[in-house]
This record gives sequence, C-alpha cells and structure tokens, in this order.
Amino acid sequence: MSRFTNPSVFPSFYELPSTSDPSAPSDKTWYLLAQIKENMTITKPTLIVTDRKGVDFALLFEDSISLKGFRKGHVIFVPGARRTDREGEGKKAVVHVPVGQGADVKVIPGSLERVFELGVVLEGQEGMSQRCAACGKMEGAFMKCTGCSFTAYCGKDCQVKGWGEMDHKSNCKVLKVLRDISV
Repeated sequence: MSRFTNPSVFPSFYELPSTSDPSAPSDKTWYLLAQIKENMTITKPTLIVTDRKGVDFALLFEDSISLKGFRKGHVIFVPGARRTDREGEGKKAVVHVPVGQGADVKVIPGSLERVFELGVVLEGQEGMSQRCAACGKMEGAFMKCTGCSFTAYCGKDCQVKGWGEMDHKSNCKVLKVLRDISV
C-alpha cells in the first residue's frame, strides 16, 4: 500500500498533470485526495474541495451522477485526476471528472487528516490481524472486524473495548474504504 501522503502517488491540486500537457503520463497511476467543502451543484454535479496543501478548487463531474453520500467533511478519491487550467482573468483551474469515470470516484467517510493518519497505520501494520488491537496479545485465534476486515480481536471483551473505548467505531468505515482503494 502506498502512503497517502506520498506526493508522487497522491499529488496536491497544483502537482496534478494538466490536461493541456501532452507529456503527462497516460497510465493514471496517481490519485487525487481532497476534502469536500461544499456542494455547488447547479447544472452539473460540482463540489468545492480542499487538497492536502489547503488549496480550494472545483471538482466538476461531466456525468449527471448523484452526489448522494458526498458529504461536507468527507474525502474524495479520484483516480488519474487532471487539472484543467482555464484561460482568462479571474478564472481558476478546476478538475473535471470525464463522462464514464464518475463511478471511479470514491468517498471516504472521514476527514483528510484522519485518512492520512489511518493510511500510516495501515501501511505500518500489514500484520495487524496477528495481534489483538485492544490488548496486544499475539497468540491464539483472532476475530477480524466484520466491518473493515483489518482490525482483529482475541475475544468479545476486547472487541467491545476496541469499538467504544479505543474508538474503532469512528475509524471502521474509513479503514474499510481505505482497504478497498489501497494502491
């Protein structure tokens, strides 16, 4: 899994290849991560988002997709995103999601900060299922969380402790999506 803070895999807005750059790679091996700030849909589905460097920009979907589930504060994951530089005074660059690629955009139900934190946890703890997330026990049979399939517990008491006291409840959905989009 790539670290979510790696700028070559997860570039910020101004590090994205431009649509007008003919030398930009065509393999789409980079991904845009940005936190949703606002839904500005009027004629086309449009989000105002903020990248990891705090830059606000518009994300326009060329498909007429539903933005249900795209909530303020959540993070979007856009494979192969390209920046469109617009000519003219006062016109800002944007990211267009081309027709047919709207379904590739994923929503991560957490903040950008939490995505980066949990991404580091996922990267550093590949063998997490060999250890109880609550007590640290490393021997015996473990039960994986049925939500994220990442976190494991040695028993029901540890699972209850992990869910409530250790805040797995708020991380579970984020971990599930991060696991599903791991690159």
